[in-house]
Amino acid sequence: MIHVKSYGDAPHNPGPRPAAPVHLRLADGVLAGTQELLRSLSNGSRESLVLWAGRSTDRGAVITHVIAPEVEAGYDWLDVPSASRGEVALLLRRERLLVFSDLHTHPETAFLSVADQQRPFSTLPGFYAIVVPDFACGTPGVGWRMYAYNGTRWEEEDCAQRINPWPV
Repeated sequence: MIHVKSYGDAPHNPGPRPAAPVHLRLADGVLAGTQELLRSLSNGSRESLVLWAGRSTDRGAVITHVIAPEVEAGYDWLDVPSASRGEVALLLRRERLLVFSDLHTHPETAFLSVADQQRPFSTLPGFYAIVVPDFACGTPGVGWRMYAYNGTRWEEEDCAQRINPWPV
């Protein structure tokens, strides 16, 4: 079962996926809500994952939904089963939303592991993988690291340059 939290309204007429790099504007409450949900799902003992979804705008995307698909996870690993990916796809189609980032926790420092690079949620241009340290037990945004796939490899991005508002 998928857990979805909505934070305000997305633009009514979503356009196509914007070209990379995509600038993400977070609806009020998304950042704190994301941290709280990741912390709860991790329970201090396993990796967790959520997705940021919303709609395209002329300047990037507005993130209005935090989606927590069912995952299989342990202390330092996580997998999104095919059935869960399918549920996410149905939800996105029904709600006319696009996913712009996955966010997942690590037990300690945030980095994009070899496993993360080999099994990303997406490698679409303008899609981000964000890693949250310490099973999301810290302050929202602190220590988070953001990555984008450039077609051949993952490159680190600056959260403050791509996400608005950004707290640190």
